Amino acid sequence: MLIFSFFVCTDTSQQFQMAMSNMLKMITEIDQTAGGIMEEIGKCKDTAFERKKDLEEEKQRFQKAAYAVLGMLNDT
Repeated sequence: MLIFSFFVCTDTSQQFQMAMSNMLKMITEIDQTAGGIMEEIGKCKDTAFERKKDLEEEKQRFQKAAYAVLGMLNDT
């Protein structure tokens, strides 16, 4: 009975070690994936900021042009 108990304990210990090893692999994979996702989010934020800046500049140009046209119409 003692030998059987030893094997059950050893088997359980090995199963536990395998489970821990598998969890460590999954955690590493999740960390790597999360890092890639965060990098992509950063790139998207940068792109969105640049696009917003471009749109603001374009808006200002259109406003200037509109005010210039209004000024010309008021002068006539």
